Amino acid sequence: MKNAGLLIVLVVLLSFDLFAQQVTGVVRDGSGSAMVGATLRNLSTQISAQTNGKGEFTMAAKSGDVIEASLLGYQSKRLTVSSESGLTFQLNATFSTLDETVVIGYQKVSRKKATAAISSISGKELANLPAASFDQLLQGRLSGVNVQNFTGEPGATPTVQVRGNTSLNREYDEFSVGNAPLYVVDGVPQPPQQYTSPVTGTGTNFIAGINPQDIESIDVLKDASAAAIYGSRASSGVILITTKKGISREPQVMVSAYTGLTQRPELRDVALGAEERRQKMRILEELQQYRPDIENRNISFLLTDSLNPAFNGSTDWQDMYYRKGMVNNADLSLSGGGPGGSNYRFSAGLYDEQGIVKATGFKRYSTRLNLMSKALKERLMINPIVAYSRTERTRAGGGGVGVTARYTPASYFNLSETRKNYLLGMYNDDSDVNTGNQFTFNLNLGYDFSKALKFTSQTSYIYSNSRRDVSTPSSVANFTGNRQDVFSDNQVNVLSSNYFSYNKEFNKHNLSMILGSDLEYNQYRSVGAGASNGASDQIKVIQGFQQRYLTAFSDYQAYSMASFYSRLAYDYDSRYLISASIRGDGSSRFGVGNKWGYFPAASVAWLVSEESFMKDGQSPFSMLKLRASLGTTGGLPGNNYLQYNLYRVNAGNFWGNDNATSYNGVTAITPNLVDGVAQPNISWERSMQWNIGLDGEVANGRFSFAFDVFNKENKQSLFDVALPVTTGYDRALTNSVGVRNYGAEVVLMANPLSRTSPVQWFSRLNVSYVRNKIMNLPNSGRDLVVAGSRFDKAHILSVGSPINTFYLYQTLGIYSTLNDIPINPLTGDRYNAGGSPYAPGDMWIRDVDGDYMIDPFNDGINPDKLPIGDPNPKFTGGWTNNVTWRNFNLGVLFTFLFDRDVLNLYQSDLFENGAATNSTSGFAQYATPDFSKINIWRQPGDRADYPAYPLGSWRYYTVAGQTFFLDQGDYFRVKSVSLSYSLPNRLVTGWGMKSIRMYGIVDNLLMFQRSKRLPDAEAVNYYGEYEGNGYPIPRKFTFGVELQF
Repeated sequence: MKNAGLLIVLVVLLSFDLFAQQVTGVVRDGSGSAMVGATLRNLSTQISAQTNGKGEFTMAAKSGDVIEASLLGYQSKRLTVSSESGLTFQLNATFSTLDETVVIGYQKVSRKKATAAISSISGKELANLPAASFDQLLQGRLSGVNVQNFTGEPGATPTVQVRGNTSLNREYDEFSVGNAPLYVVDGVPQPPQQYTSPVTGTGTNFIAGINPQDIESIDVLKDASAAAIYGSRASSGVILITTKKGISREPQVMVSAYTGLTQRPELRDVALGAEERRQKMRILEELQQYRPDIENRNISFLLTDSLNPAFNGSTDWQDMYYRKGMVNNADLSLSGGGPGGSNYRFSAGLYDEQGIVKATGFKRYSTRLNLMSKALKERLMINPIVAYSRTERTRAGGGGVGVTARYTPASYFNLSETRKNYLLGMYNDDSDVNTGNQFTFNLNLGYDFSKALKFTSQTSYIYSNSRRDVSTPSSVANFTGNRQDVFSDNQVNVLSSNYFSYNKEFNKHNLSMILGSDLEYNQYRSVGAGASNGASDQIKVIQGFQQRYLTAFSDYQAYSMASFYSRLAYDYDSRYLISASIRGDGSSRFGVGNKWGYFPAASVAWLVSEESFMKDGQSPFSMLKLRASLGTTGGLPGNNYLQYNLYRVNAGNFWGNDNATSYNGVTAITPNLVDGVAQPNISWERSMQWNIGLDGEVANGRFSFAFDVFNKENKQSLFDVALPVTTGYDRALTNSVGVRNYGAEVVLMANPLSRTSPVQWFSRLNVSYVRNKIMNLPNSGRDLVVAGSRFDKAHILSVGSPINTFYLYQTLGIYSTLNDIPINPLTGDRYNAGGSPYAPGDMWIRDVDGDYMIDPFNDGINPDKLPIGDPNPKFTGGWTNNVTWRNFNLGVLFTFLFDRDVLNLYQSDLFENGAATNSTSGFAQYATPDFSKINIWRQPGDRADYPAYPLGSWRYYTVAGQTFFLDQGDYFRVKSVSLSYSLPNRLVTGWGMKSIRMYGIVDNLLMFQRSKRLPDAEAVNYYGEYEGNGYPIPRKFTFGVELQF
């Protein structure tokens, strides 16, 4: 292996000087001025070069080769090499993007001839923006791609969904980010994100190791006609990342760096000091007038004893978890090329973000080498890519602020050192340390049999490992001794992809075809251990613990997949276009009868603007294209051994086993574990998709638009089905779920000012509309309740409703007086909840089943609860603006989300402090709402917006799970504002440099939202819940400089 690697490098380096015939030239604009940074591409050999500061270039070419010159904002031009004399290109200004190329999987096509729904973005738009991973930067920039940074924790994984949510789970998972798309980097599909939950594993975003500075472009395949070529992993969309390559003969050195501050958002409104104490005493006095049980309780000395040292305290304890954060980044790249089409690019980067929550942060060390050379008379292309990244992440307190609203200490409460150690014990730099390493080797070989026929072979090897060390001091573990946990895993992914491509133009006919196969193998191993009741907090490893307090576990998984695929594209006279593809995937995860799945797709397009009747000078369109597509993509299960042990054995545990019964902790029915029970007929998940689109340009691309309507229906999705207890098993997986997403997307782009104007303004608005609906459920479509992580809230899965619809009591108002409470005419009893009668000031909950009683349970279908509220946003998008004047550039990005419901658990928690036997004491010790800013019920006859504070009330099970706390999650955010200045060329060249650019960026500048009760309408989890103890989204201020030599 070592000798083979040395041979590859030797061939690459030696071939730099082989078979070279040089052609020189110059590229100028319409006024004759030199064009710096224009790209020259030999269409015969795909060799590239770039113009220098004088607009000159040198590249390998021979007589008859076609050279294309291009630069963003200018019309491309092609010239044929007829002799060794120089070439002179003159490019005219244009706003059109038709000459851009997009990646569609194993191929590139011009945007003009693309028949699929594809969203694209240049890496230049993401460069130097402060973020731990590039997926965070996609928010608001691409139509059909919904990115929600629900947490501000550095290195965490945001929610990324392409055309809606299709992920439907029986179990509640607060760390879920929904159905993630497939990421493909330089043609290599990335291995599964994580086999282990963030509760056990590192939880670090698996693509955070990719440096955004290395990205050349990102293309998102949204419909089946584009994504089906990736078959079984493409049902949630495909994101193709192309990294930068060397294109210039002259060596270029790029150095960039930025530094800045990160700032926590404003703390939530709370009453402080004497005002908080007076508010609480008033509440108690008012409650005592009609609540005898309150009158007989002892009032805490914290509210009454003026000699108490903390009596006049006024500390907002929310702030004890925060600090000023820092962000630093440095990047270096060296690129260039030699004769014969060889080029290289090496890059190295460091990103270091210190989080706003104490002892949280993220570091990334990254390096990437991309070599390309030609050999064998320029027929053989050799392109090795080597990349390595290391991530280091601290996750103190699990990545949040430690306590929920109900347990934040009151402002006058004097925290003892013991109490502080309990609250802040996990906020040390060594309390939760997570590291990860990833090494990638990707060898691309291409051989041109002729100008039409080419063979490509790509072999990739990806090795990754991670480790998590968690140290819990005894003060946090209730002084029962410290606890240590360690987890380590590694993953290997090997892929071999081989395919032929054929491209032929004859007369007005254009034909393109690929035919190939993939082989993939993935192996995963993990091991973990935990120990408690340690002798000392200084012991940071698992040593010296008693055996009875030790636990350990390990895991091994592997899968393999074989694939065959083909795509055929044809167009006539660049007017009528058709494309068809099919892919067959065989997976080891399925049984013998269903190992193979087949995924066909087709698309057509009509370039109306190329018709003669559109070229009579009367049409306003310089381009108008109608397209349509239909196809099937697939989905793989997360379980690598799906064909084995599909029936889960009843563990004899009531909770979490669908109420399975047992006797004395032992399963009542003993299953057959010797022979096993398997389901070899479990089959592939499938997604049927259709798309109709219209693209247009006006005034030679000065104004353009793209409009799409789509329908995506996932069928045969895998889902747990509960089994009768008498079988001895709990659940089995079945292909029993269907989910439909449908909607529309629109993109409007404009360059309102003329090309001759000294001020240029580019604007792009994208809006996506998506509706979500469950089409099928097991057991004849019976509703299923997802109880969630708390007893007072739930979600429901119901046919015809969106995924994760809230399952809530419906709040009708507040009982003002005793006479407002309904009386059961049969018994004479008043409205009650679980046997406890309602009182004035209580929430008026709708009695759905009409029995004059609110049923309290939350672990199944409740006759008094209703499916209300949709946590899936219907409208998402962004508005990008770039204004250029001379050497100044101003960029502003707005992001927005509309029509989403959010369950405000933070607000409800503020009304749960008193729901216990020691409620009066708890009322004094912990923070409560600022009662001066909300209209709460205080005495009979009040027409209040909020109920009475529920001190000592046992109706806490209705507090969070009701529509009163359902907020509208609409927001409009000023996401990013940047201002840059490039020094004049005459000044920079005098210093021996090519360019110097300075810039400043403010991230998350302003937030406008409909809800007044939500601190941040974006900081909402996948289920549409806001608890208030998550990681706030910070505001970042950075300043940087970019130098090019």
